[in-house]
Amino acid sequence: MEPQKKITSFPDDAVSRTAASAFGIPYLYPIQRLVIANILDAAREGQEEKAFSRQVVLLPTGAGKSFCFLIPALLLDGPTLAIYPLLALMGDQKRKLDQAGIAYTYLAGSQNPKSREAEFRKLEEGKARIIIANPEVLQGEAVLSRLAACGIAHVAVDEAHCVCDWGDSFRPAYLTLGKILDRLAPKAVTAFTATASEPVLARIKEILFDGESHVIRGEADRPNIRYSVINCLNKKKEALRLSASCPKPMIIFCGTRYKAEDMAREIAALQICASGKSQVSFYHAGMEREEKKRVEAAFYSSSSGILCATCAYGMGVDKKDVRTVVHLECPMTVEEYAQESGRAGRDGKESSAILLWSPSDSRKFAEYGEGSRERKMLLYAQAGSCRRQVLMETLGAAPVACSGCDVCGRGGGPAPFAEDGMRALRFIRKHRRLYGREELSAQLIKQLNKEDLPLFSVSVWEHSDIELLLDGLEKEGLMRTCRFPWKGRITTLSGSCTGS
Repeated sequence: MEPQKKITSFPDDAVSRTAASAFGIPYLYPIQRLVIANILDAAREGQEEKAFSRQVVLLPTGAGKSFCFLIPALLLDGPTLAIYPLLALMGDQKRKLDQAGIAYTYLAGSQNPKSREAEFRKLEEGKARIIIANPEVLQGEAVLSRLAACGIAHVAVDEAHCVCDWGDSFRPAYLTLGKILDRLAPKAVTAFTATASEPVLARIKEILFDGESHVIRGEADRPNIRYSVINCLNKKKEALRLSASCPKPMIIFCGTRYKAEDMAREIAALQICASGKSQVSFYHAGMEREEKKRVEAAFYSSSSGILCATCAYGMGVDKKDVRTVVHLECPMTVEEYAQESGRAGRDGKESSAILLWSPSDSRKFAEYGEGSRERKMLLYAQAGSCRRQVLMETLGAAPVACSGCDVCGRGGGPAPFAEDGMRALRFIRKHRRLYGREELSAQLIKQLNKEDLPLFSVSVWEHSDIELLLDGLEKEGLMRTCRFPWKGRITTLSGSCTGS
């Protein structure tokens, strides 16, 4: 929602005029105008058909979803309540509104009574047209009563897939949104998301709208993103390689807070060795609020930074020039993956989304039932045909011509087994039955560090890294320890090995 340029002559219609004067937008896409028209018609005149005033809007990341409710918010008689899942998103929206010079009311659970009263005073005096909140702050009766008295015209539920993904697990406040909407009685309600398969869409409609709503579906494809999967045994080392070789800015999504911090430390150590300074940071829900703000601001303004983050950073934070998104761990569903990989290339320029995949991932996701949302992540990672088509199929979108994925490109996709494991296996095959386990590990440390020295300038492979590779090869049945007469020596399963 960045102002694009100063506009000195405004269009005639109110929507275009507001877009230009408030946000510096010279034009709106047809689908944005359709969504805005539905909101304005429902909120101003009311609709006999409830489903038409209750809409679910599916637009890809970077397609300008926020303008679909911010522009009408400045034209409606009553205020607009925008519900976000994360404090990071709320803070991001605050920053954008501050830049545009638009007053708002901000409601968060951490506010003291004096701050909360000041926020409500802005709203009740008509100084704020937009209310920024999350589901949890709406659980309090005092907050809900005062909002109900303000005559809310429109409620926008941003990142609405969280209703399903989080409401049924660790965010029960999402399951109360239907009752909250009934209490506030807005004339228009819009749920926005970039990713929703049919089961997720059905759950959103069930919780928010009693199963009845109007669905507007935009083009789900992000043609400027190239999708690829790297099979590996040692994900951390592969992420280090990508951090040194892929375009920046970069986000590396990690499965836990510890892994986000650990990955950032590893990259920082390499960067300091190479250049004397580091441009990497970490981000997760366990950080203090001020520290989060500092990290968000630093990464937002960086043209070469790397952010190691959990999913706490994943949704809606509007940094447009992220060139590479890497997933250290695989999200549980294709919807989550599409959402997080969609952080790349919001400016429309060529970008990459890279998933690191291991044999243990294959075993884990194979345990989920056929047709489950989790099992479809396995289909994506192990696709023998276009990955983009797997994404589109799962999201219920129309087929598209592939504009870039590793399967459709040269080489026909990644190696069938872990690429780092194959590096070790080639060395073992060349020196079959020559080394015992400890000797082999020492030799592989020398060999892999020699191979990677041009990339890192320092040695990065350690004993624990090699053991991870050897354990993986052994578990997959690609190497074994010989018995007599080469007792204790390591060999591969290819070719004959008498007595092995």
